Amino acid sequence: MYENFTDVDSVYTVNPNIVSHPKEITTLTYKEMRELSYAGFSVFHDEALIPAFREKIPVCIKNTNNPDAPGTLIVAEKETSEKCVVGIASDTGFCSLYVSKFLMNREVGFGRKLLNIFEDEGISFEHAPSGIDDMSVIFRDKKFTPEKEKIVVDRIKEELKVDMVSIHRDLAVIMVVGEGLVNTIGVAQKATTAFSNANVNIEMINQGSSEVSMMFGIQAADLNDAIQSLYTSFFS
Repeated sequence: MYENFTDVDSVYTVNPNIVSHPKEITTLTYKEMRELSYAGFSVFHDEALIPAFREKIPVCIKNTNNPDAPGTLIVAEKETSEKCVVGIASDTGFCSLYVSKFLMNREVGFGRKLLNIFEDEGISFEHAPSGIDDMSVIFRDKKFTPEKEKIVVDRIKEELKVDMVSIHRDLAVIMVVGEGLVNTIGVAQKATTAFSNANVNIEMINQGSSEVSMMFGIQAADLNDAIQSLYTSFFS
C-alpha cells in the first residue's frame, strides 16, 4: 500500500468550498479518482496515480494532522452498488466550438479534418459530442486565444465549407462519477432533475464514452447552484 498524507481526512464527495461539510468517500477505484481529478478534485493530480495504477497498488489518502482517521482508499476494483455515484467534480475555464453542416454524417473524414485543424494549431480537445449534422469540440479556454480563434474559424469555413460555426466561452464542466454508472437506471434523470430544480440550463451532455462518468456543460455563473442541487439529489 502507498499512503499519501495530506491536509484533509479524506476525499470528499464534492468541493467543500461549494457545499458545507460534504460527506467523505471511503473507497474509490483508480478510474473514479482519475475522472474526479480531471474535473477539479485537487487532492491528486490526475497523472499522479500512474505508477500505482500500473502495478495495482492500493493507495490510502490520510491526514498528516489526524493520522488515526481512516482516510480514503483507492483500489483497482470494487463491488458496484445501487448508489453508484461516489462524487461530483467541477471545473471552469472551458469553451466550445460548435459546427453545423447539412449531411455531415455522410461526409467521410469530416471529424478527422475538423480535429486535424486543432492539432495543427497545437490545441488539445477535452470532449467532442456530436449529432448527425452537428459537432461540438470542448477545450480549455486558456488554449484558445483570440488569435487562435480567428485562425481556426477561418480554416473551418474555408476548408470544411460548414453552414455555421460559433464559439461559446465561460463554460463549466461537471462530472458525475461512479463505477457502474452507465448500467444504473435513473442516474441521468436524477441529475437532470437537479439541474432543473436549480434553474440551470444544460448546454451539453456527454455520456456513453465513459462507463464511470457523465459530463454536463453549463454556464460558469451557474456552477455553485448546480453543484449544491446535485449534491442534495445524490447524497442528502
